[in-house]
Amino acid sequence: MGNIDKIKSTVKGWRLGDYFRQFSIVAAGIIVTFWGSDKITEHSRQKEVRAAMQLITEELEYNRKELCYIKHLLDIDRHMSSLLIKHKMDVSGIPADTLSKYDKLFNNMNELSYKTDALDVLKGSSLMQYISDKRLLQDILQTYFELGRRKKDVGDYYAAKTDVLMGLVMSRNVKFALETDNDLLDQVSFLISNDEFVNFVIMVPGFLYWDEFDELDEMLDKQIQTLKAKYK
Repeated sequence: MGNIDKIKSTVKGWRLGDYFRQFSIVAAGIIVTFWGSDKITEHSRQKEVRAAMQLITEELEYNRKELCYIKHLLDIDRHMSSLLIKHKMDVSGIPADTLSKYDKLFNNMNELSYKTDALDVLKGSSLMQYISDKRLLQDILQTYFELGRRKKDVGDYYAAKTDVLMGLVMSRNVKFALETDNDLLDQVSFLISNDEFVNFVIMVPGFLYWDEFDELDEMLDKQIQTLKAKYK
């Protein structure tokens, strides 16, 4: 009872101004605590966004290298096919070193490989909603979409090429196929003696919208530079 009476006496002794002053101090402390907590949370969130976007940047850099590599291979096919068409499939007018330089038309099968790991992580997280630049985010998603389209285009091209080359290889005379001293000229001569390969060569220049590869390369370069500047 003594303690209770003491508390009551203390409370009765407070003035109204003292009460509100004490209350304000406590309330202010709570507000500051929550405000500081929000600041820490926002800082941590933006740090996570920055880290995620840096991974996106690295992934786009890798994808651009892959695009440039496959574009280089396709340019070889386009150049060699144009030479063959220009010379009406007569390789005697084409220097041997040129045939060797652009020989991938006659044997190379490939595909466009690109990564989406960083994008998948970003999509799977809750960070996308905290990216303030929605236009940039939309452009990034569009870039990955275009990579998917080019992958399909490249796949279609090499599928057609593989069908022709493998079909002709399987039709070759067994004795000829087992010989190991056949040079490139012999191989090219064999291929261009077949209508299937000639038709494919004629089709190469118009098979794809080749400018779209350059446009995507420019898009990737712009995206990468923007991301590097924004998320250092």
